Amino acid sequence: MLTQALLLGIFVLGAQCYYGDLDALPEGPSPFAAAHSQWNWRLPDLYTAESRNKEFAEGRDIEEVTERDREPLAPDYTDPGSRPKDEKHKPAPQPPSYNPSALPGGVVDVDASGFGFPQIPDTFGFTSTFSNRRPDGSDFFGLGGLGGFFGPIAERKPWWKGENVCIEREETTDDEDGEVQSRENTTEAEKVPNFFSTSISLSNCQQTPSKYECITKINNHGVVKTFVVRYKCCYGYKRTENSPGCTKKIDLLPLLPAIEDVGGKEFRNLIRATDLEDRFNSENLTVFVPTDMALTEFSEKMTELNQVDLHVEAARRRRQVKNPVSSKNLVLNHILPGFVDISELSNEDILYSENDNSTIRLNIYPTRNYGKMITANCARVRKGDNLATNGIVHVIEGVLNPVSQNVLEIIAEHPQLKNLNEALKNSDLVKNFKPNGHYTVFAPTDEAFNKLAESSKQKLLKGDACASTILKHHIVAHTVCSSAIIGNATTHNVDGELLNLQRTDEDVLYFENNAKIVKTDILGTNGVIHLIDVVVIPDSALYIGQALKSENLTKFQDIIEKAGLADEIDSMKNVTVFAPSNEAFSNPETTKLLDEIKDDKDKLKELVLYHTVQGRLESCDMNNNALLKTNNNDKILRLNLYSTLPVFTNIINRATVNCARLTGYDEKSCGSVIHEVGSVLVPPTRNLLETLNGDENYSVVSQLLKGTDLESILKDSTQSLTFLAPSNDAFSRLEVGELKSLMEDKNKASLLLKNHILTEVLCCSGVGPQTWGFNSLVPTLSHQHQSVARVGNHIRIGSAAVVSCDKITTNGVIHSINKLLIPQQARTPGFGFFLFDF
Repeated sequence: MLTQALLLGIFVLGAQCYYGDLDALPEGPSPFAAAHSQWNWRLPDLYTAESRNKEFAEGRDIEEVTERDREPLAPDYTDPGSRPKDEKHKPAPQPPSYNPSALPGGVVDVDASGFGFPQIPDTFGFTSTFSNRRPDGSDFFGLGGLGGFFGPIAERKPWWKGENVCIEREETTDDEDGEVQSRENTTEAEKVPNFFSTSISLSNCQQTPSKYECITKINNHGVVKTFVVRYKCCYGYKRTENSPGCTKKIDLLPLLPAIEDVGGKEFRNLIRATDLEDRFNSENLTVFVPTDMALTEFSEKMTELNQVDLHVEAARRRRQVKNPVSSKNLVLNHILPGFVDISELSNEDILYSENDNSTIRLNIYPTRNYGKMITANCARVRKGDNLATNGIVHVIEGVLNPVSQNVLEIIAEHPQLKNLNEALKNSDLVKNFKPNGHYTVFAPTDEAFNKLAESSKQKLLKGDACASTILKHHIVAHTVCSSAIIGNATTHNVDGELLNLQRTDEDVLYFENNAKIVKTDILGTNGVIHLIDVVVIPDSALYIGQALKSENLTKFQDIIEKAGLADEIDSMKNVTVFAPSNEAFSNPETTKLLDEIKDDKDKLKELVLYHTVQGRLESCDMNNNALLKTNNNDKILRLNLYSTLPVFTNIINRATVNCARLTGYDEKSCGSVIHEVGSVLVPPTRNLLETLNGDENYSVVSQLLKGTDLESILKDSTQSLTFLAPSNDAFSRLEVGELKSLMEDKNKASLLLKNHILTEVLCCSGVGPQTWGFNSLVPTLSHQHQSVARVGNHIRIGSAAVVSCDKITTNGVIHSINKLLIPQQARTPGFGFFLFDF
């Protein structure tokens, strides 16, 4: 449980920023594609290199070394479930590994109140689930659930060591470069051993409800052998709960009677009508059998549409129909060669039917009763894995149409999706659809496009700034079949935004609450398409000006319009806007600045552009002390990150830009992002030294700085410093002789002033509250530290109080303090303090 809690913590902390790349559609299976089993990486018994080499030389099987307690495989054993080797057909799919680009939460997220425990990807890319059972099926906690703390009370015999369990063994050999060699080539005399290679053996075992499999890899001086041992119920037997082995024998029928026995009478008749009975009698086949009701409804519908002929006589009469689906091809589209156990498949697995390798896509969805729903080309599997003497039958609630086109090809040819096809091409999103991907497109019809205002429609068709954002809102990077939408469900689009899906009591489906799904489950080789009757415009697709008004940042929008930049700002793509809040404009300095600018459009334009940065910078991508080039002639904004938590000092919870606190984050807009700031940002024009010399309140500090080594430091443009500037009033508290001594001795002056220079930029907003028992320390140029804390509405640094905050310069920030910060020095024996107690 501790490991699982740790994995959960890692998962939560790592979930802060999943969707950074806006221009790439993630591909590959979702985390639900991982096998529904527990993996346990272990090292087998250790042997010396000498003993292992001896065993290899003697030709001993690895199972003699690592699987000593397992039954030997009979020499004449052949697994009835083996798939025939036919080069015409592609190999059976392997469970895909965890893909970090895939979206979290599974294929369709279900309300947590009805879903149960989450699945958490572990650091190896497999899937762990909260469970109290070992991989062999025994209970960790023994009887009563308490024995696990002291070891199991009674050790159960693993089910795969029981009766009627068949064993498969596979062996492959790779050389050091990964080239697969045959068994006979594993001990070639001319191969020179690589004595620098590590001799190591690793195994991992996994268990599913019907299989226990161990994979062992041994690297012996550069020769890698892989051994697979697979235990599963012998064909015709099943497991029963809490008993070892496979004790339940199944009465098997031949394939054709088995099809009729599970409710496929109409499909059985169709097989007879297409003269395919001999094949079903003589070959090993896996068959997806539509229910009688599904096949009858399909027959009536297709006959009306003049697309398919289910009878030979009708086919002869309708030869003029363009590209009809023959009844024979329809049957072939439902069969696969060999034995395909559906319980061994994973989400998004692709199978290839006997109808010219037309694809059958398997999907697995969680259900509210802690179970799973399986679909084949979005037709729900009612009952899978019905065994026959020469095949397996899966009953489905639909008919599998041939699938040979990808989703883009379907969109390009669909008579109702001409506008969508044009918009996709012009927005340059087409290149992001991968042939081996798994996509769901909620496709607005041409009628849906016509509901838009003409100007909005034309912008969308031309692929303008917001078109990509709008279209990506309709695309999901995994397969969502309509049957998976039960009540309310959620998923994520390719931008990582949450999408709402709903099935009403009247069995009507909606996308994002107001878009009705008018046609479902148009299957492609790389996904599925659902037609909707409304183009959904998300908040993230609003133009920047619209988003500013929506977020009540109206005064900044007024400045934009006054500067004549409304159209230019709205047309910007991939920018970051730091927008001042309405309250920021009531600041006296801001009011004075705007009064000076008045209607000067050039200065207003410079002010607006100083608040925009090229490139989309979200909060999770921010770095401390980052210098951001703005669109105002590359003038710099300084970004700083702080922790104001007294205990969790390594957790960043506050950000500033030019010491203006960010009060709102990550409002998406048209491919850009908006952050709200608490002040109007004005570009600094002077460095630290120039700013101090130009302010009468710091005249004493300016005199002390002259002639010291600090002058070059304070005007260095590469520095990032904080100057704690004592006011003239602070120096007036010194005795006349002490101040005179400082003026004359530049070393003393430098030593004193270095204790007022922090080696980092500390904004007042970055200072957290004072907490008993915890001190926040910041380093100074004198190699000492000053404590900083916020006490009520006041900020204290060392023994001084800050009386004026955040005077921004090109290389740092200045705070005015009311007291000198005297550096502490150790007393030298025989000597007193010089000048005063440093």
